[in-house]
Amino acid sequence: LALFMVIVAVGRYELGSGKIDQAAGAAARAASQQVSAVHAEPAATAAAQSSLANAGITCQNIAVSVDTAGFTAAAGSTADVTVIVSCTVSWSDLTIPGWPGNKDIQASAASPVDTRRIGT
Repeated sequence: LALFMVIVAVGRYELGSGKIDQAAGAAARAASQQVSAVHAEPAATAAAQSSLANAGITCQNIAVSVDTAGFTAAAGSTADVTVIVSCTVSWSDLTIPGWPGNKDIQASAASPVDTRRIGT
């Protein structure tokens, strides 16, 4: 029974990790499509939360960190927006002796800023 629970926990971790990777990618794309850094952060957060909700991932704590330095690059230069999404996935229902009740999973993604929008 304990081995089965460990397999379920590993499966949840892998599934959650993949879905958080997808959420980070969606958040980075959403941020990079904005016209300014001010608009990029809320767009990234909304995209990450929506992606996780649509994937059926229930996170106890969702944190979205957006590096908007790419918006300050000179017009015509290539630049990226980088997003880090962190999520705490619960394992408390598995009751595996000696295992933590939850696990923090983190993923990052970058997306290029449209060079015509830089500096606006």
